[in-house]
Amino acid sequence: MSSSGEGGGSVAVGSGGEAGSGGGVGSGGEAGSGAAPCDVLPSPAHRYTFDGAGTTVADTAGGADGEILGGASLDGGGALTLDGEDDYVDLPAGLLAGLRDVTVMVWVARDGGGAYLRIVDFGIGSTGENPVEGDASVGRSYLVITPSTGFDARGIAALASDSGAEGQVQVTTEPTLDDAEIHQVAVVFDGAAATLALYLDGALLGSTPVGFPLSAIQDVNNWLGRSQFDQDPYFGGRYDELRLYREALPACAIEAAWRAGPDRP
Repeated sequence: MSSSGEGGGSVAVGSGGEAGSGGGVGSGGEAGSGAAPCDVLPSPAHRYTFDGAGTTVADTAGGADGEILGGASLDGGGALTLDGEDDYVDLPAGLLAGLRDVTVMVWVARDGGGAYLRIVDFGIGSTGENPVEGDASVGRSYLVITPSTGFDARGIAALASDSGAEGQVQVTTEPTLDDAEIHQVAVVFDGAAATLALYLDGALLGSTPVGFPLSAIQDVNNWLGRSQFDQDPYFGGRYDELRLYREALPACAIEAAWRAGPDRP
């Protein structure tokens, strides 16, 4: 089991995948603090559609462009494919700075691989910014989406910590992304409700209490496809779109975004 899976904290397993059921983020399905009505999605603070060519991942909403490292590149088809060996995207630091709430939403397809791959990993490890591969760095604070774990429920999970594995909280679930199809995955950190929630294809999978604020996460290494834990494998698969909202979107808004699909306002 990866070090990233040994943290403590409470666990809430999903509600059976019923879209919009089990309550919304923070307040039983109603819009949380500052959240938008469900019929009109707010504009994301950052939006990456993976259009164009080359190694620059343009932020069409917030200007925080990222860089593709490890040899992968955009091919002009509106998607990014990572090889699972050494490819990842390095986004600018500080995307979470000053926020109480955040919704991270991504459309992604997994291409095999083991446990604790990282679809998204925003945080910092024990060796600081831009660690060298093989330096045995371990995560110190992070917000993570992973498609599989070593927990009893081995499917997709959301992990968050302000103090390494010991302070980790997680939402672990059974569903996997092993069908090689594009799925919408979203994690919601609701500071007002002090919860972490995980969604798959518009459906709430589960949520858990969080005992620290979003500001406690030092998002220095903001990565797609790479983990703050050096021993974890790289993610292999395809990204169609990534969005960050500066609020805790309610369940109905996440479902509406799923129904609308990627590459749309």
